Formats: sequence, C-alpha cells, structure tokens
Amino acid sequence: GFVPGLFGTSHGALQFMAYEDLKERYNKYRNRVSDTKLNTVEYIMMAAVSKIFAVVATYPYQVVRARLQDQHNTYSGVFDVVCRTWR
Repeated sequence: GFVPGLFGTSHGALQFMAYEDLKERYNKYRNRVSDTKLNTVEYIMMAAVSKIFAVVATYPYQVVRARLQDQHNTYSGVFDVVCRTWR
C-alpha cells in the first residue's frame, strides 16, 4: 500500500487547486477583481465544493490502498486489487 499511499498527497493539492479555480471563476462571474475576498457564505460554498471534488477524485485510491494493507487477503498488485474489487 506504500505506492498508492503516495497518491494521498494529491488530495490536498486537488482541493487547493479546485478552490482557487472556483474562487477565480466566481469573482469573474460577479465582475470582481480575481483576488477579491469572499464573504462567509461564499467561502463555505467554495470550500465545500472543492472538498467534494477532491474526495470524489481521490476516494478510489483510498479503497485500493486499504485493501493492499489488509492482512487477511493476498493480492498480486494494484491491478489485482482493482479487478477483484470491481468484481
């Protein structure tokens, strides 16, 4: 599970990227300067949407990692885990 565990660092990066992109697009939509500060509700919405995006994008790797770390099953690799999980 070490190699899939390395992909865990992508979760925060994806969330930050999505948040910044959403904020920029939203400010452009509202005809504001791109670095305009968001109000509380806007901030919560952007944070929630970016978190959902990051979770949806990275959750499958977490399943693979957990199954590779399971001591009760033996897998021949990541592809084997994906195939057996899909089945």
